[in-house]
Amino acid sequence: MSRRARGRLASLLRWTAAATTIVVAAAVLCSLYLLRDPEPYFLARRSTMAGVDTTASRIDGAVREQDITVRGANGFTVHLTVRRPLADDTVPRRLFFILGGQQRGRTAGRLLGDTHGFVFASLEYPFEGNDRAKGFALAAEIPAIRRAVYDTPPAVLLALDYLLTRPDVDPARVELLGASFGAPFAVIAAALDPRVTRLWIAHGGGEPYTLLSHNLRREIPFAPARAVVAGLATLVASGPRLAPEHWVGRVAPRPVILLNATEDEMIPRRSVEALWRAVQEPREQIWLPGQHMRGSRPEVLQRLVDAVMARAEAAPRTD
Repeated sequence: MSRRARGRLASLLRWTAAATTIVVAAAVLCSLYLLRDPEPYFLARRSTMAGVDTTASRIDGAVREQDITVRGANGFTVHLTVRRPLADDTVPRRLFFILGGQQRGRTAGRLLGDTHGFVFASLEYPFEGNDRAKGFALAAEIPAIRRAVYDTPPAVLLALDYLLTRPDVDPARVELLGASFGAPFAVIAAALDPRVTRLWIAHGGGEPYTLLSHNLRREIPFAPARAVVAGLATLVASGPRLAPEHWVGRVAPRPVILLNATEDEMIPRRSVEALWRAVQEPREQIWLPGQHMRGSRPEVLQRLVDAVMARAEAAPRTD
């Protein structure tokens, strides 16, 4: 090899090494940014309550349903729906705050039907992107998805600020129920807010990467490709930081109840076990027959409702 050729090769190697160093450094910095501690953001984003608007009110049998908008002093707004018995609205009642599936949002409380004499509240997730995007179009929604993920726990805290001012809500009996998609957010909110007196996790699990990889099997059957996509999605969503198993231990000594399905096709047993291991006493796990909860599976929903209501109605006051 001539001297000139050796010089060109050496120069190419130097440029390649420099480019590789830049790419690796950028990847590390990006990962550090995506995986930074989210708790300071949660607490700052919560703000204080500046106002409340009742945008709609409906009668559904023996239930009154209200759509509420809570405005924070920093401009943050939260939308929720409250369902309560038509009876005396000055009697303090047990509150069930429900974080349901991604599509149900503030209508999740309707799935429970009768209020059983309690007050039900359900939250609209603070997602401001295109909720119909699929495939490659989802890439454009990543910033909105990430904002919604980070804004949901403070939205729960701000909503609780309002709910606990209501004369029909007993602040000594605040039940937070996270179902499926809502489970991780309920865990984080309960860990941050000691006003939650009991946490319910219905059809939820830990290890976000395991969950994502499991649910991508149909769309991406090729395992190596699926691992890459699941890994990137977990990173973008700050999965390691937001994993419920890293937060649930802070809920103690308040009780935590897990309700899981024996044939759940969306939550693998490994994810359930990872979360259960992290739960501290007092705790309880209830296994119910059937698959993952869906609106098209009323029998599954009814088993969940029956299990929750039976324990709630039997529970004494804590004050």
